[in-house]
Amino acid sequence: MHGIFKQLMALGLVLMLVLLSAFVITNAQIKSMRQKNTLDFNEQNMTQIADEIDDYRELMTQIATVTAYSPTMYAYFFQDAVERVILTENVNTVFSNTILLEKNIAGICVFDREMEMIASMGNGAQDRGTPQVVKSRKEKQEYSDLFYLSDSRTPYFAFYFPVFNLDSQVYGEQIGLCVFIMEMGKLEDILRGQQATSHTQLYLLDGENRVLASQGGDSMEKMEPKFLQGTAEYLVESRALSVGGWKLVSRIPRNELYRAVDGSLEFYIGTYILALVLLLGMVLFCYQRLALPIRKMDSFIKRVAQEPNARMQIVRQDEIGAVELGLNQMLDDIEEKNIQIRQAREKAYQMESAEKQLQILAYRNQINPHFLYNTLDCIRGMALYHEEEEIAEITLALSKLFRFAVKGGNIVKVKEEIGHIREYAHIIDHRFQGRIKVSVEAKEDVLEKPVIKFLLQPLIENAVFHGLEQKIAGGEVKATVCRQGEDRLCCTVEDNGCGIEEDKLARLKAALAGGESRKGIGTANIYQRLKLFYGEEASFSIESVKDQGTRVIIIIPDQVEEAMTIDV
Repeated sequence: MHGIFKQLMALGLVLMLVLLSAFVITNAQIKSMRQKNTLDFNEQNMTQIADEIDDYRELMTQIATVTAYSPTMYAYFFQDAVERVILTENVNTVFSNTILLEKNIAGICVFDREMEMIASMGNGAQDRGTPQVVKSRKEKQEYSDLFYLSDSRTPYFAFYFPVFNLDSQVYGEQIGLCVFIMEMGKLEDILRGQQATSHTQLYLLDGENRVLASQGGDSMEKMEPKFLQGTAEYLVESRALSVGGWKLVSRIPRNELYRAVDGSLEFYIGTYILALVLLLGMVLFCYQRLALPIRKMDSFIKRVAQEPNARMQIVRQDEIGAVELGLNQMLDDIEEKNIQIRQAREKAYQMESAEKQLQILAYRNQINPHFLYNTLDCIRGMALYHEEEEIAEITLALSKLFRFAVKGGNIVKVKEEIGHIREYAHIIDHRFQGRIKVSVEAKEDVLEKPVIKFLLQPLIENAVFHGLEQKIAGGEVKATVCRQGEDRLCCTVEDNGCGIEEDKLARLKAALAGGESRKGIGTANIYQRLKLFYGEEASFSIESVKDQGTRVIIIIPDQVEEAMTIDV
């Protein structure tokens, strides 16, 4: 018994020495860990600030793109002084809408390719020609250094957005420059709440180390070089930003990098003694209540590799029982995940196979149109060589039809759709030897309006082959496009053919109203595309009288957004 007591005392002394050493080491590690955590937190904050500044630049890029390449503004670059005076009010409306998109835009200045200011609004307009706003032509997007406008001590920075000729065959032909005069409010908001410690100083500097925005530091217009160097009092970190010479500087007080673990030696000694007593009492308890069950679980885990369906028998209701239950559930989850992984791999293989087939089809579809164009051009050349002008004409019309059909985009101008119909009419005239006539009329004020591709031609084709081909005497199909009201277009396709029987017309209308899908580019297809592109703003109606003819009337808005387009 005496020997056991000595052993326990020796064990206690060893444990106390271990605990004391652990305290010293732990205290040092806590300091080091807190310092590392503070620096990591500061690094994360600086990364977040840099990301938010990049996001803000991306937002300004989107706003600038919408402004500079709006139809009104883009056309403004190509006009002379007199034409620009006429469009001044429209340009000011574009500027007003842009300023509403971002509250920190204080002004907008627009320069032509000779860097002469041609339009402006808000702050900066009074500084026409001053070097503070534009020093030279900018050929890429960038931020300026901090500057002040005339008779003002309010700091600003500029966002330069070059404008290029989208219709030029020369890549990168610049036609002007948009300059956005920006207030500092957004930069202050980005820095707010990003301090790693209570007294961390954050500064956002331009290329000349002038302070654009700050948080937690003393107010200063320009940061001296000594503040950019670490000292005994401050740890300084600097990061360059991707906005043209800007950088982010953080200054963390070294006394806030970590906090010492306070406490008295007596308290720790008493704690160690109590910990030793409790530790000795817990040894046996832990062995009986924890070590043995854990050993049991360890043996089970080794056995489950050979018996995947084996599960532990739950006999306790405490945490050990919960662990055993969790182990069983984990094994069940692993088994279920393995099944899902096998299924996912099978699905991934099927998707990869389908993707390969789609790629092959895409390459095939890329080759076929070019083969068709070359063949048609060859036929036309042979016809001209043999002086068969009618064959050459119809071959040229057919080639134009195919080119219009396969070219990209779902939105065309009315005049392009009309041109396509006239080529189709040319082919119909040759095919039926003048027995069936196709005519098209469009008012001058609608030719530049956008409409969906193949809006009228499929209807004309239906009229020819279902309404007029059966008539011995032939007939005429007439398509018209005109305005209806201020902002809508009325498109009509009318023929004097056989008409549609009353019951068949009723079934057709019911099918359209019920959204039934049909193959081909016919009435149902056009009706569905109208609903996809225009929604409930589109109107589609059919009128027909047996042996007298059929009329299809489509009423749509005179504008359709490119964002709404869907590949057909």
